[in-house]
Amino acid sequence: MTKEISASVLIQLLHDLEDLEITNLESLVLEKAMKSGFVTKVDSVKNIYRRTWIKKVTEHANDAYKLEDVATGEHLAATIDNVKALLEAREKKANEILELLAKQILDTTPTYKG
Repeated sequence: MTKEISASVLIQLLHDLEDLEITNLESLVLEKAMKSGFVTKVDSVKNIYRRTWIKKVTEHANDAYKLEDVATGEHLAATIDNVKALLEAREKKANEILELLAKQILDTTPTYKG
């Protein structure tokens, strides 16, 4: 870092860095799916199936993101300097995965036969 930052900003950055290391992409996607009501905390067959499906799609997407990072040379280690950018990138990836899930659901919708 080239400039000095306040203690409160540094504490927030450290908190964000810890959050980045503790929270993975799958849990973020599941959290957002729960906020939408697509899955709940209930252990019903429907929820278990949906959680498993979300986990599998997220795993494949995360693998693709890792391969893409290596191919483009954009893999960054988490540091205080880049924590905000990494949090934003993780948020963007989670939203992209949710859009992929939504598209897959819409693609399986039966056609109207009137």
